[in-house]
Amino acid sequence: MKKQRLEGIGKEIMRVISKVLLEEVKNPKIKGLVSVTEVDVTEDLKFADTYFSILPPLKSDEKKYDHEEILEALNEIKGFLRKRVAEEVDIRYTPEIRVKLDNSMENAIKITKLLNDLKV
Repeated sequence: MKKQRLEGIGKEIMRVISKVLLEEVKNPKIKGLVSVTEVDVTEDLKFADTYFSILPPLKSDEKKYDHEEILEALNEIKGFLRKRVAEEVDIRYTPEIRVKLDNSMENAIKITKLLNDLKV
């Protein structure tokens, strides 16, 4: 399958999952804390590697969120997410959602802190 087609399907899946997380998911471990950053669909459309970013606490003194707990909660709803993708995206086969954490935001914050410490 063409790369452009796979990217388009990935973007559609990302749109649907983002919408579902925002409007339909009631789990307090996930709601408002997680966003979808990327979806990579395999060439055979069997899997959609979905990268989730966990928003950092608003205040630096707040307790960090338990990533394993959030990852577990996301894995619990991946069947529901796949069902919603099947309902909204017009493709013959709906890929299995594979949940992955995207740590790029946390890494960027760490790098920024390190750079700020060097400027002292």
